[in-house]
Amino acid sequence: MPSHRRHLCLSAAVAGAVALAGTVALVPAAAAAAGVTTSLPARTTSVPAADEVSGSGQTVVWQQKTSADTLPHGWLSVSGGTPQDLGVPADNSEGVHLDTVSVQHSVVAVATSTNPNGALADHVTLRHLDTGRQETLPVAYDGSGAAGDERYRGQAGDGILVQQAYYDADSAYRVRLVLRTSDGDRTLLSDDEQYEVLASDADGALVRLRTAPGWGYRIVYVDFATGTTVTVAEPSTEELPQGLEFTPTHFGVVDGATLTEWQRSAPGGDPATVTLPTDKARWISDDTLAWYEWSADGNELYAMSRDGSTAAADLGGTFRDISVGDDGRMRASLYRPDVDAAVQTLTDGRVSTAGGDATTIPAGPARLDALALSGGTLYTADDSSRRTGVLLSSGLTVGTSGASATAPSRVLAYSTGIVHQTLAAAGHRVLVEQGDAYQVYDNGTLTGVPLQLSDTSADQVVDFDGSHFLLSDTTTVNNGTLLLYTVATGASERVAPGSALYGGALYTSVKDATSSWSIRRTDLAAGTTSTVTTVDCLPGGLQARGSWILLTTCGAASTQGLLIKAGTTTRTPVDASVMAPILGKDVLYTFTKPATTGIVLNAQVLGVPGATAQPLFAVPERADSASAQRWAVDREAPWAAWMDSDGVTHTTWAGAPARTAAAASVPTGFSPNGDGSSDTWAPVWAYDRPVAWTLTLKSGTTTVRTLTGTASGGKVAPVWNGGNDAGAAAAEGSYSWTLALKDAVTGVPAAGAGGTVTLRRTVPAASVTAPVLASDASTSAVIPVGWAAKTAGVTSYDVSWRVATRSSTGVWTLGSPQTWRSRTTTKSGSFGASGSPVTPKPGLTYRFYVRAHDDAGQTGPWSAAVAAGVPVDDRSASLTYSGRWVSSSVTSAWARTERVSATKGATVSFTADGTKLRIVATRRSDGGRFAVVVDGATVGTVNTYASSTGYRKVVFTYTLGTRITTHKAQLKVLSGSATGRSTVHLDAIMITR
Repeated sequence: MPSHRRHLCLSAAVAGAVALAGTVALVPAAAAAAGVTTSLPARTTSVPAADEVSGSGQTVVWQQKTSADTLPHGWLSVSGGTPQDLGVPADNSEGVHLDTVSVQHSVVAVATSTNPNGALADHVTLRHLDTGRQETLPVAYDGSGAAGDERYRGQAGDGILVQQAYYDADSAYRVRLVLRTSDGDRTLLSDDEQYEVLASDADGALVRLRTAPGWGYRIVYVDFATGTTVTVAEPSTEELPQGLEFTPTHFGVVDGATLTEWQRSAPGGDPATVTLPTDKARWISDDTLAWYEWSADGNELYAMSRDGSTAAADLGGTFRDISVGDDGRMRASLYRPDVDAAVQTLTDGRVSTAGGDATTIPAGPARLDALALSGGTLYTADDSSRRTGVLLSSGLTVGTSGASATAPSRVLAYSTGIVHQTLAAAGHRVLVEQGDAYQVYDNGTLTGVPLQLSDTSADQVVDFDGSHFLLSDTTTVNNGTLLLYTVATGASERVAPGSALYGGALYTSVKDATSSWSIRRTDLAAGTTSTVTTVDCLPGGLQARGSWILLTTCGAASTQGLLIKAGTTTRTPVDASVMAPILGKDVLYTFTKPATTGIVLNAQVLGVPGATAQPLFAVPERADSASAQRWAVDREAPWAAWMDSDGVTHTTWAGAPARTAAAASVPTGFSPNGDGSSDTWAPVWAYDRPVAWTLTLKSGTTTVRTLTGTASGGKVAPVWNGGNDAGAAAAEGSYSWTLALKDAVTGVPAAGAGGTVTLRRTVPAASVTAPVLASDASTSAVIPVGWAAKTAGVTSYDVSWRVATRSSTGVWTLGSPQTWRSRTTTKSGSFGASGSPVTPKPGLTYRFYVRAHDDAGQTGPWSAAVAAGVPVDDRSASLTYSGRWVSSSVTSAWARTERVSATKGATVSFTADGTKLRIVATRRSDGGRFAVVVDGATVGTVNTYASSTGYRKVVFTYTLGTRITTHKAQLKVLSGSATGRSTVHLDAIMITR
């Protein structure tokens, strides 16, 4: 995989315009400014590769970086005990394998240098673990390569192997391999160019050498006791054979499924040839074969006995490297689904659980490759000690208790290599560069068509929206364009430089016929194009988020950007002199360079009056070896993140407190009259952050009351008792109010609120009207009811009704109130018309009530009842006629009929169960007289004569009593009062109940 790194920018012409993964900084990161922050601990999942691990019995040593130092240290663990830091061994920058820390037969060798710049070893310290004795063997390293120059090549028990330069008898330059102990030196090999020790212990070594005079390659085994040298392979290049065996009892080479091996007890003897049960073997312990097989999850390690007597077994987990120590035991970098990384000793083809066999290497710091933020999710790509890298995500939230981040969880492990610096996120999709391809993962699953490129050395991913990305590559740069790539289909096209993506659309700038430039929006799904706004300068890079447009520069040689609110004439200059600004959703990120060294990232909340740029943190430098960007901003949510030199990731909330609409309660009025109901105005606004607030109440332009406070829990709950700032009672009426807020921690203004509130000191009241009888208003059983306010500020009414009904035992009972209208703003209605809750029944009396609601939020008491009766028609079966009566159809009469009689002595009899009796008749010019008899006594005489006709008239009213009791009643036609005035026109009878 190429070693270079990428950075993301918003324009090919403006480096670093969008920090999807950040931009290069010049100074170390400073602590974040006072604000709302949280930190994720340093990733500690890196472990050394197994070929950097040396083991002997229960002792394991290795190299590993610490969080405080960029150079690897030597580490020692005995019987799985607490690791001991052996310090920084020699640098291995020569480019050949160098065992800078190793252990053989309980002797630990640490090769170090006195050169503070990390030169190769000039001495090796040998530590005897059994006795505690320590000795130092010198290495005459001077870096010149001239005669006498020495290079440490490996450990040989309680000695060391040194490559030594010299001139032979013919003054030819040569090198030799020397075994050095405290007793002196002994030459093992000579007359060659270079030696590399592949494996060694106290008894012998496998060495790759370049031979003179042809300078070919040979791999030999050197026996220290006898000096015997055996050639095991002669590769044509410097590449190693398929597999080399070096165990306590054997040495040899694997070629395909053939193992050629020698016994170490008789190294000069003839080798044996063994046919292996598989041609995949790479490393062999005394009695165990091991090999890898590729799977979708990574390399799976299998093991079996060398003679094939046991079946192959999957050791479980994903492995990286295997090494074999001088004790004949394999050690491997092991990865399991539930464990990020560990190095363990394997015995007999299994992960051992015996003491000393399963030494776990403690985790070290993971190397950061990239940071990205999207929608409040932080993505971190690091190597996790894997050759195929890992991507983690952590959810960010902000609340009254501050900021918080969930524990990082794995999104995916890359299929090939670690991710380069290019890491962009859009929602749950991420864009990564691996090898020479750009790939998109959706919730950890590869999606769409990867973009394969032959040369990505000059690539820059400009923008990414989850479905498309803009790329500035070697082709598009030369053509002055950007490449728009569609992830789902793999389709690509060239677009104008300075373009941007947002909301499924492409934003570009186009010069029109005048001197103006148009900012165009092209819907990538529909293909339609519209003009968002126009500007009178040459736009640099474009950015779009929400209703905001940002020109990273405005003018050909400008160091100033321009912020535009779409749909308005708002134009705000933005400083771009230090670095190109970045537009997020409702937040603008800018950069300043203080008098001291460093570049500071600032954030300004957009759309909130009074909001200014607030410093977040000093932009950190790149990571040491990976050259990864170490900061990022979220363009969909107000978050920024940066990583310090210890690998700790700090996240900073860059937004303003947000109102929780569902928890807001703002009454429209109140009534401070001491009645215990709505005596104060107590609005509530709920915010997700602690806020300091000011509530101002005005009558017109005059400030009446100002209230202030701090809501540590985000709940703003002022209380106004109706008084002014002087303590006197404020007058009735409407007041405007304005709520202004700031974050209590950062001081950033938040979106406030405003409105009106009404103050009333009088309880609302209303009255209701209705005809005494339904017949007073119409010919049918529909009762017109009206209601009206009796106080000021009434906004709506409740209307109810009730009726007395008779039980099966003959008892009359007044029913409970029933709702007819609720919160109505009308002032009349027809009870019994369409939509009425019931159809009024003849003979029943309906009572109506009303109460009022006012603009102060008060509800008044129910009014006194008004009663309206529905008369019984003359045709009712409850009426008994005697004598001559004639039924007549009359349009204007109740129920459009009358019962007529001019016969003296004719009667109509009925039972009167009620409190009041009313007779409804027609008054006419021929109207006669009738007597009313109740319980056998005449209680009145009625004359129905009138010069002009009057229909549905209540011609007689009589109170029967205060309680509903049963009475016998009768109407009797009397003689006329004059000639032609003897006819009675009976219309209806009403008994009020």
